[in-house]
This record gives sequence, structure tokens and C-alpha cells, in this order.
Amino acid sequence: TLNGTEVKSRLKDLGNGQITFCAYMGKNHTFILKVKDPKNVLPLLDQNEPEDMQVLDVVQLHAILFRHILKIDTREKAGQQYVSYKVNSEEGMGMVDSGEYDVAFFMNPTLIDQVRRLAEKGIRLPQKATFFYPKLLSGLVINKFGP
Repeated sequence: TLNGTEVKSRLKDLGNGQITFCAYMGKNHTFILKVKDPKNVLPLLDQNEPEDMQVLDVVQLHAILFRHILKIDTREKAGQQYVSYKVNSEEGMGMVDSGEYDVAFFMNPTLIDQVRRLAEKGIRLPQKATFFYPKLLSGLVINKFGP
């Protein structure tokens, strides 16, 4: 059984340049899921989304697992009732262990270069694709300093 830290470490190691997810379905039921050939995934992706966005782990997770396997469209309000976002992997695992949820999916974070590239093109990123910690203090970003 992997804990949250071990899941993150395994995803980082295995996901180097390859879309990789983890499905946690309870103690002793942790599965690493890899996209072997990205060309096979292309038909499942929303062709209206820019190519730079289609390669994001979060976009592929939603397209492959939620929309095509589980038939949950998280872009629609009705589909969002089945999904909860947790930053802390241990918390997500605990929700599965308690029976509150059936499965928790984990993925590698969106890279800063990916965020920058999409932002420079004016492309809005998917929900929760840009979670960063620690948070920037809003005053450092929004307010002007000096006389």
C-alpha cells in the first residue's frame, strides 16, 4: 500500500514525459495508469481545445477517465457533483477508505512552463490545473509598491 507521498513520488518518476495517473480504490488497491501511445488518446480529446492544452495531465484525466470511461462530463454542472478536488493526497485517500468516495485519482502537477505557454496565448486553463503552494501573497502581485 502506497501513502500519499509515495504516490506523488511514483507519479513523478513514472510520468517523466508520459501521461501517468494513479487510481486509489482503497488499501492494497492502488493502480498506476499510463498512456502508452498518446496517438490512441487523441480521438478522445476535445478537438476544440488547443493542442498545448491537450497534453496536460489534468485534461487527459478528465477526457479519458471521466468523460469516456466513467461517462462523467466535469465541464457540465451535473457532472461536477460526482467529483471533488483535494490538494492533499492523504485526504483523498482517506475519503476513499471511509467509503465517502469510490476512487481517488492522482496525477502529476501542471508544469510552470505549460502554464506560462498557455497564458501567453491567452488560453484559460482547466479548473484546478494551476494549484500552486505556497500561494503568492496577493499584495505582491496586484498592488503597486513604492511612492
